[in-house]
Amino acid sequence: MKRIAILLVLLIGLATTSAARSQQPDNPSKAKASAQDDSVSFKPSPELQKSLQDLALAVQSLAQRIASDPEIKAAAVRVASGLVTTTQQVVEEESGAIQQALKSAADKIAAAQSVPPEKPRKP
Repeated sequence: MKRIAILLVLLIGLATTSAARSQQPDNPSKAKASAQDDSVSFKPSPELQKSLQDLALAVQSLAQRIASDPEIKAAAVRVASGLVTTTQQVVEEESGAIQQALKSAADKIAAAQSVPPEKPRKP
């Protein structure tokens, strides 16, 4: 049960960290190139970064409370178990739509990969 609670907290932390990292460009030259190709560029605001850091600290604090308080630990396990049950039901009920969406995405990816990339024209 302790493992489930810790896993839940780790997944939330990972999702938070992943969201923060996905909004920051990895490579400045790559970011400039994509900004030239796209009409919209996104730079996270300092408020968003601070909010994500605050959320990460709150998740860490919650993890420590779950690990130290048996009542909270039991509640976290119940929540995690309910989440797993609900997720299983949704996947079972929506499996056709999920498969269709995955097939559609695979078709779009295959179509995009089959088109040769355009060479940039030099003036």
